[in-house]
Amino acid sequence: MEEGSTVSTTSTAPAEGGSYVGCCHYQRRSKFVTPCCNKVYTCRFCHDENENHPVNRKDVTELVCTSCNTRQKVQARCEKCNLIFGKYTCLECKLFDDEDKKQYHCDGCGICRIGGRDKFFHCEKCNMCLPIKLLNKHKCVENVSRGNCPVCLEDIHTSRMPCHIPDCGHLLHRNCFEELLTFGHYACPICQTSLLDMSRLWKYFDEEIKNTPMPEEFMNFKAEILCKDCHKESTVTFHVVALKCAICGSYNTCRIKGSPYCIDSTRGSPSNDGQSPGTSTSASMPSTSAASGSSASGSSASASTSSASYSPASLSSLSASMVAASPETSTQATASQEPKSKAPSSSSSSD
Repeated sequence: MEEGSTVSTTSTAPAEGGSYVGCCHYQRRSKFVTPCCNKVYTCRFCHDENENHPVNRKDVTELVCTSCNTRQKVQARCEKCNLIFGKYTCLECKLFDDEDKKQYHCDGCGICRIGGRDKFFHCEKCNMCLPIKLLNKHKCVENVSRGNCPVCLEDIHTSRMPCHIPDCGHLLHRNCFEELLTFGHYACPICQTSLLDMSRLWKYFDEEIKNTPMPEEFMNFKAEILCKDCHKESTVTFHVVALKCAICGSYNTCRIKGSPYCIDSTRGSPSNDGQSPGTSTSASMPSTSAASGSSASGSSASASTSSASYSPASLSSLSASMVAASPETSTQATASQEPKSKAPSSSSSSD
């Protein structure tokens, strides 16, 4: 929260007088005089798109009325013709907008948001606005919105795009999330936890393993794995299709501690005798986990980690239906710079 933040000033009266002037980002009746280069732009986005440096909106001290062209200090009405610069006005953020997006200023975020103050709350630990439905029902990650999207590496806190919050609590833009799913990546880019309910896919792997018996010489091989969903280690029977977590049943796993080893049936202990699926030249078994599907078949068997990617054509229809069934969880109040938010459940940054 910024020191000395002030409450936004909102005008609901019609912005009468003067012809409509605005840009693709805002409907407003004023233009800013940018302090960095002393040029006139309708909004900071217009400036940033045409200059090689960004402008700090809170450093703006002057504006120009689009009706009478009077240059003046930042204020809600023109000092000469009394024109209202925007139906919504926030003098702290230097924001004017004629379009009703249910804007409100959040002191905690330090910027204006859209979506309605009554539908969002500010989480002090996450340091961002979240929908009321997530009050006491979300995983807090300290200052999670102050970083960049792990997919596009763009800023999240002041983003004009709605953001998606998976169960792990890490943020990514909603369109980046959908793009990951489109290309078959179902794990969080930061912690590798599953991004959505994978139970249908896990059942698919159960059937595949049931219908794909391992060669007899490899039936007693075990593998030590780490589950990326429950974050626990377990020892499981090795299988070329996928490795299932013995604790939570997830296939979002990776091998650890070297190649699979054979359990001596007479002594009940690991044996160095015989072939290992990871070292055999005549019957080499690729290191494959549910987190990598068959896309890992070309990788070395000694690889210890893999990303959540499912590329087999046989999974395409299942994946599509699974993604379609995923709930809308775009929950971050996105900066209301966005002209029209496509996610009604999310608020966008307005300044």
